[in-house]
Order: sequence, then C-alpha cells, then structure tokens
Amino acid sequence: MKHMILLLSLVFCLGSGPAMGKSLKIVTDEWPPYEFKAGEPGNEYVSGFATEVILEVLKNMNVAIDGRIQQYPWARAERMVIDGYADLLYTAVYNPERAQVTHYATESLMDSSWSFFIRSEDKNNIRFSTFNDLTRKTIGVVRGYAYTPELWEFMRSQKNFEEVTNDQFNIQKLMAGRIDTTVMDYGNGLYLINQMGLSGSIIPLPKPIETTSLYVVFSKNTVEKDFVDKFSDELKKFKTSASYKDIYRKYFGG
Repeated sequence: MKHMILLLSLVFCLGSGPAMGKSLKIVTDEWPPYEFKAGEPGNEYVSGFATEVILEVLKNMNVAIDGRIQQYPWARAERMVIDGYADLLYTAVYNPERAQVTHYATESLMDSSWSFFIRSEDKNNIRFSTFNDLTRKTIGVVRGYAYTPELWEFMRSQKNFEEVTNDQFNIQKLMAGRIDTTVMDYGNGLYLINQMGLSGSIIPLPKPIETTSLYVVFSKNTVEKDFVDKFSDELKKFKTSASYKDIYRKYFGG
C-alpha cells in the first residue's frame, strides 16, 4: 500500500457539480491503527486500516486523488471538508450535526466502540456502569471528536472534561495523574498504549460506552450525493472480498 497514493492517477469525475473534472483531495488526522504516518523522513505517507480500505475502493472506482493524503488535527480537517477546501475526510463516527453539513457514506468501514481507559492502579477505584459513576472524575477527550450525545451531555452538565488535540496527549496526561480517565476508540486505544510502551499500565474498563461504526464523509460543497452513493456501494462490495479480510487481519489479527 506504500505506493498506492502515487499510483492512483486515473481520471476522476464526480458528474455535474463544482468538483467536475477535479481530483479528490483527501484529509485525515493521526488515529492509529486506522490512519497514521509511516515511512522514512522525506518519504512519508499515510497508512493504516482505513487508509488501505479507502484507497482500494477508490482504485476499484478508477478515481484519482489530488497529490498525497494530508494530515491535520481533526477539528481543522473537518472544517476543511465542511468549507469545501477538501473533498473526503476519514475516519468519522456518525454525528447528527456533522451529517447536516457533510455527506456520510451509507456503508461503514467497520464497527468499533468507545471505551473509558484508566490507569491499571485505579481498577478497583474507577468503574463504569452508568455515567454517574464518573461524576467527580476528570475525563480527557479530543477536541472535535463526536463520541456520543449522551456522553457529551453528561460531561457538559458536570463540567468534568478537558480537551486536547489528540489521544496521545490524553494518555500522557492520564499517566501523569492530570486526568482520571480518557475516552478512546477501543482499537485505537490498545494500539497507542502498546506503541507507547504502556501495555499493562493503562487498561480499558470492561463495559464500552457505545458500539459505533466508522465512516468516510464527503464535502457537500464539492462532491455530489450520487458519487457518495457509488462509493458506498463499492465499499459494501469490497467488504465481502478476501482483500478486505486481509487488510483487517493485518491491523487487528484474527
């Protein structure tokens, strides 16, 4: 997949609309194992589960991309798609407000879950059955992430959350004792903890906050709904293939 970005050079056409005849500008953030920077300095590229799946789907559709996939903090990347400075953004959970200003693909990349992570030394002191269990706990979140409406309602009512720009910062704050727990995608959390050498030091609470699906979103300013529907159909087809299963096993095992 390392050279996939440079090999996607076929003609891209969105049909009628402002993006006709334009290649597809893709933005994302740093959210391993779904999307992350790989390669040697000077020859870096964006890899990850979601990246590989999206590039394969676009390849099957004979769709080109504009240069390389660009990474930004999530809130900035989202704003670029909303304002029409980029065409495609990944990886996103469903959010009603975002759905009003972007096109969501109707087929998800995969299912996952939001979970609370804590220091292992706190496993007898912090538990999660309902949000009320965390009333006096400081929760670390990432600015611009949707999470769930119920979680946001709880945190805003309690004023017990702190925002940063990425999950790695929250892990560092958790280890330093500056927050009591942080919310992460389950797969992303386990991956980061392992990469940071903290396996066993930070653990997920057993009960997930919510099982969710992970999506690709498109700019309403530059991408026609018809194209999004075609992408969704092609993604649904690709998910039944051996190639999709191989990509999944590469990042999640099984």
